[in-house]
Amino acid sequence: MKSANHFLFSALLLTILAASSCKTFRKASGTAVKSKSEKALMKGLLENSVNAEWLGAKARISYSDEYGGESFSANIRLRKDSAIWMNFKKFSIEGARVLLTPDSIFVIDRINNEYTAKPFEYAQKEYSLPFGFQGLQALLLGNPVFFSKETTAGVDSTQYTLSQKTESLNATYWLSSPEMLLLHFLVDDFRNKRTVDAFSSDFRPLGGKQQFSYVRSFNLKSTDLGKMKVQIEFSKVEINTPQEMKFEVPRGYKRTD
Repeated sequence: MKSANHFLFSALLLTILAASSCKTFRKASGTAVKSKSEKALMKGLLENSVNAEWLGAKARISYSDEYGGESFSANIRLRKDSAIWMNFKKFSIEGARVLLTPDSIFVIDRINNEYTAKPFEYAQKEYSLPFGFQGLQALLLGNPVFFSKETTAGVDSTQYTLSQKTESLNATYWLSSPEMLLLHFLVDDFRNKRTVDAFSSDFRPLGGKQQFSYVRSFNLKSTDLGKMKVQIEFSKVEINTPQEMKFEVPRGYKRTD
């Protein structure tokens, strides 16, 4: 069985792949949509991406894998292209605090009086993440995790689709009609045999015309770790307000490597 620290670390990393049920935001009439060009769909996807220098939110998180499951509350804070900060609580007691930067990950484990400092590449390898800091940042904001010049537009019943490909990744995005909100995406890292499947719903206005998905479900599958799922429901979301990211290792804590 995994150690408690390994389970905790897995949960923390997967939390970033952030929220609940696989609902879809479908066209009210339920009728098939007419196809649009790749250029039109890309324009709509980009216009609906959340653009924020800062993000602050509370969240309720459920995590499960083959060893069991856990649920807890969290505070999530983000500064664009700089840092992602989170703390995790159970029964109002903080159990862990995490700080992610583009090149490092730091974890304070208050349950075991330990802390971890690792390069970001370690987290990608250890937890089979098919993208880096920028991809995790995009997931928190509800944006596409990457773009490719090799793009194909299509229609899947009542939704638009965009399929993209790189040398190691395939991605498909499903967009609502007519709003072109990102409802669902699938990223397949076929070289390393791992996938991330994500669903978004409960879109609400945030910061003018921007729409933020408050409910999301993320499924991660890899040959190394098996199947994992994280469900998150965001609340009290605000953008473009500077956030405190206090991160100080208490004296006496033991470093684990």
